[in-house]
Amino acid sequence: MEKGVKYMDNSLKVGTFEALCIILIGVIGQNILIMPKFIIQSQSSSSIVNVIYITLIALVLIVIFNSLYRNLHGMDLLDISEYIFGKYFKIIVGFIIIAYFLFTASLLLRNTSENLRTMYFQSTPTPYLLFFIILGSCLVNKYGLKAVIKCNAIIVTFILIAFAILFLLSIKQFEFTRVYPIFGYGFKNTFLDGLKNISIFANLFLLSLASPLLHSKRQFDTVSILSTIICGVFVSLTVTALLLMFPSSISSGSNVPLYLQTRAINLGRLVQRVDAFFILIWLLTMLSYISISVAAVTYVFRKIFNLSDSTHISYTFFAILFGICLIYTNLIQIRQIDSRQNNLISIIILSSITFLVLILGNIKKKKQDKKMKGFQNV
Repeated sequence: MEKGVKYMDNSLKVGTFEALCIILIGVIGQNILIMPKFIIQSQSSSSIVNVIYITLIALVLIVIFNSLYRNLHGMDLLDISEYIFGKYFKIIVGFIIIAYFLFTASLLLRNTSENLRTMYFQSTPTPYLLFFIILGSCLVNKYGLKAVIKCNAIIVTFILIAFAILFLLSIKQFEFTRVYPIFGYGFKNTFLDGLKNISIFANLFLLSLASPLLHSKRQFDTVSILSTIICGVFVSLTVTALLLMFPSSISSGSNVPLYLQTRAINLGRLVQRVDAFFILIWLLTMLSYISISVAAVTYVFRKIFNLSDSTHISYTFFAILFGICLIYTNLIQIRQIDSRQNNLISIIILSSITFLVLILGNIKKKKQDKKMKGFQNV
């Protein structure tokens, strides 16, 4: 076996809170930059109603997801893919997962770097900012998946507390008349067209990779339901604060709407730069999000090719991620891609593939069980 830190072994198990944090960082990472803007842009005053609605839809889908996983617990999406059609199908599904994580992580990372450079580091070249964020994530991943999960749990706890405080500090500036008309651009836009916003829950897909890390099916069900509810509450509070503090044209037009929220908070002479605190939250979120994404990519790649434990694989993917980030030409291009990928790739590719694999896995499992039962009766 190659020397190096173990990146995954069959004995590694995580607690419910740690598993929750793995799922939550995906939603939080997207939520800081992308999703509030797109939701308010498409829904206007009905944004709060729309988020509550899609959260309920997501809960229904998670219940279906859990029922499909009941007979396949302990297997991740790659295991189930191989169980259905063999190793070549596993390789196809694995590379789709890898492409998704690298693509979304690169968009978010480049978006973050461009906005940081615009707001604070005008004289710093974008590649420098990208390099230092990736370097921080790389140092965490050096110590293996367990270290990544532990660090992520600490960071997510800090982020959730910080956002709760941020929401409470924003309440005095709420203008509740901005929720009218409640259905914004109309019933159809809120409940039919607005279904595309369910992409904010796309990273619940991580559950299909985290299953082997959990102790029991009951823990899996608990994590899936709780993560959906917490994600829904988190996004609801974020969108509510932005909608009630600013006209929708301002919050949907800003590159970083949550930055506007922190700039608007005034704590007197005691604390005059709340936005500096937001930058800290932002950077920690990116560090954890990139660490989890590369950890997932490394795990999938190693499992596809049955490679021995080594940290060198993760270094390679960090280098690939850095290279992909440099391909994008400017912030306008990134925004255009963001608006398409969040609703198209997240929903069609992830949801469709995940549910298709689970359905096919259940069909094969039932056929095998029926065949085995037939042998026993003979």
